[in-house]
Amino acid sequence: MDALSNLLQTTAAAASAILMGVCGVCLCVRLTRVMRGEESASGLENETVRARPDGRAMALAAAAAVASRLMLYALAYAFYRRGGGADSFADSFAALWTHWDVRHYLGIARDGYTNVGDARLRLVFFPLYPAVTRVFSAFTGGNLFAAGTLVSLLCSGLCAALLYDLAAMHLGGHGARLAVAYFLLSPMSVFLACAYTEALFISLTLATVCLLRRGHPWGAALCGMASALTRMPGVIVSGLFIIAFLARIPREGLRMKAVLRCLAQVGMVFGGLFIYWGINWLVTGDPMTYLIYQKENWYQQSGSFWASTANTVSYLISTCGDDDWLFTWGFQLLAMGDIYILLAVRQKKLPFDLAAYSFVYVAVVLSPTWLLSGARYLYALTALPLLQAQSLKSRAAHAVGLSVCAALLGGVFVGIGVGIIVRQGGSSGGDDALALVIHQLTGWKLSRS
Repeated sequence: MDALSNLLQTTAAAASAILMGVCGVCLCVRLTRVMRGEESASGLENETVRARPDGRAMALAAAAAVASRLMLYALAYAFYRRGGGADSFADSFAALWTHWDVRHYLGIARDGYTNVGDARLRLVFFPLYPAVTRVFSAFTGGNLFAAGTLVSLLCSGLCAALLYDLAAMHLGGHGARLAVAYFLLSPMSVFLACAYTEALFISLTLATVCLLRRGHPWGAALCGMASALTRMPGVIVSGLFIIAFLARIPREGLRMKAVLRCLAQVGMVFGGLFIYWGINWLVTGDPMTYLIYQKENWYQQSGSFWASTANTVSYLISTCGDDDWLFTWGFQLLAMGDIYILLAVRQKKLPFDLAAYSFVYVAVVLSPTWLLSGARYLYALTALPLLQAQSLKSRAAHAVGLSVCAALLGGVFVGIGVGIIVRQGGSSGGDDALALVIHQLTGWKLSRS
């Protein structure tokens, strides 16, 4: 059994390295074309889009995002009541949606960072989302949980609007609608409805790309800095500014002014990370303290995507039959394999800058030595919905794909609805099974108390 496990791990690691290697070689070839002026880095005839965005379509996309989250809140509550819950929607909402990292973000919003007690571990979480939550609490009577949920809900609408704008530039209206549909129906879109960083991070990253496309590089750099202040992978968008600079060399030549402008914009993006390091230094005297906490308490340090792939296979085999077997490790492995294949086979469907960004993003977010949330991290990849919208050719195939996504997403919210009953000790065996689904899909452990 150990020999078979080792063989499967080695095979998975090699397959991931080969697929990413194919993507990397193709990107190198495309980079030479960009440097020769033979390919547009942004995939557009003109590097700057002068046409005004379709405000009506963007507003409809935003409305669909918010309305779908509200409907799914209602679905979770309906199954909570069906499972025997007696509390009102308002009284049960916090219990239904306060899980895992939500408590850490709300703790930072309430108390800030500290270097004592268990609360010191909150230093591993970046500050912008808790800060925005604290600001929005002025509109919720000081209720931080409601404020965090409101921030995520509003940002989910902004995500959908900006994604539509970006996709419409490259895929047209039909492709943009497909991209938004895949984005909103993904089972990982459950995190758009939570007091988590996903919605804020994705919206800021999309804003960076869209502003660059529309000729506002300094505004894009500011959004990039905010993205880097929300989550570590935010600094990766700095590469978009470097690619834009390289793409102008064939037309404009190498000018010192352009070099300095590029360095300033990249520096602005990294400013978000520098601010976070400054917070670490002010709180603990060491700007890298968060790395120590990540290693000691979350078993995370720098690794490689191929090692993470092998480890995921190992966990999938070793936990076979446990409650986190299929939909934690199996789902993560499926998400990893899907993105490896998409990048290797379909990277030419993306403009060069987004393809290169995706390659680096995937290599970085899948590199931690203890990777439990790989599927969630990959969901935040800006270009993923564009790839998905182009991965199938027929309307029927897209209908099937979107239906599967919708069914999985519905299952997540059903699990949330019955989960609180499980914790209160009033569930049946069927409810236990449904609660297990939510734990397997999202990592939220819902056990009897």
